[in-house]
Amino acid sequence: REERARTNPSQQMSTKKKRKERAGSEEEESVSSEKKLKQTGDGNHHPVVSQEEWLSARKILLEEEKKLSRAAMALAAKRQAMPWVEVTKNYEFFGANGQKSKLSDLFKHTDELVVYHLMYADTWPNGCGTCSSWIDSLNGSYPHIKQRTNLVVVAKANFQKLSQMFQRKGWDIPCYSSAGTSFNKDFCVEFTQKERDLEKKCYNFGTSSFTFGEQAPGLTVFHKHADGKVYRTYSTYGPGLVPLNAMFGVIDMIVPGRDEKGENKGNMWWIKHKEEYSHD
Repeated sequence: REERARTNPSQQMSTKKKRKERAGSEEEESVSSEKKLKQTGDGNHHPVVSQEEWLSARKILLEEEKKLSRAAMALAAKRQAMPWVEVTKNYEFFGANGQKSKLSDLFKHTDELVVYHLMYADTWPNGCGTCSSWIDSLNGSYPHIKQRTNLVVVAKANFQKLSQMFQRKGWDIPCYSSAGTSFNKDFCVEFTQKERDLEKKCYNFGTSSFTFGEQAPGLTVFHKHADGKVYRTYSTYGPGLVPLNAMFGVIDMIVPGRDEKGENKGNMWWIKHKEEYSHD
């Protein structure tokens, strides 16, 4: 108390003045922020700033994007350095004209093979609409992809149903049926009713269950060695498939983004078969 009593009155006034100035500054910043926060036509609120302020914010984000790109390249190198496992089963797939092909035949002109696992069972009237959006995207890049690796689509549905779907879609990627084989089961894109009922963690390397149907989406990469042996080098499932679809790269840049939260919405709620969209 004695110390406080000895405090210089001018110091007390100075402290009060600083507090008042700080409060006033904070109030001005708040008012300034409110002025910048303008309502757009869609009901969202975003700061509206000068070109200089926008450029500054964009450069900050650019540095984060550069870090992400470098991290993605480093991850790709680790993916390519993964150990291999030999595929010893003699899988046979049905192709055009009822012709049977072994897994080693699907490589065609290269030593690399990428298989997209399409969700399509014999009892289904059509293949999965969400999977179809992935193939739509891959099909556009197929002329470029096949310069480095062969890319095929494999599904459990019989080849006649599968080929009819590909004709409707106008897809050029080769397709094959794995009907009568354990290929889908062995590569963790097929589940029994019991596994689904128990929500057994069989999908995505045993990290999650799959309850949406007996077939699941995925992608597997194979390499054929000079001695003719085939090796599994990589597989990915679920969220790991997202980078393969150019659609997400575009949608993630718009203000609403994927807009997957809210009533009657969920993961990829807006995706349909491309022929089901209404066109202006």
